[in-house]
Amino acid sequence: MDKDTIRQVLLLAVSSIVLYFSGIYLMSLGKLKSVEDGFIVMIFFFAFFPFLSVFTKLTFKAFRAFIGAKNYQ
Repeated sequence: MDKDTIRQVLLLAVSSIVLYFSGIYLMSLGKLKSVEDGFIVMIFFFAFFPFLSVFTKLTFKAFRAFIGAKNYQ
């Protein structure tokens, strides 16, 4: 793997962990009661869009690698 792919995998791992824990907190939350709750919502969405972007890039890379490997057979 090249450095760019390793960075993307690390960013995907970090953003998925942040999404997981902030999502659990948001699901248990009824209403926004303080500034801290609003901050958690911001963290969730700031992690969501990089996760979506990097996941899409890695999926296309894996798909291209699969198609390339399939053409060699």
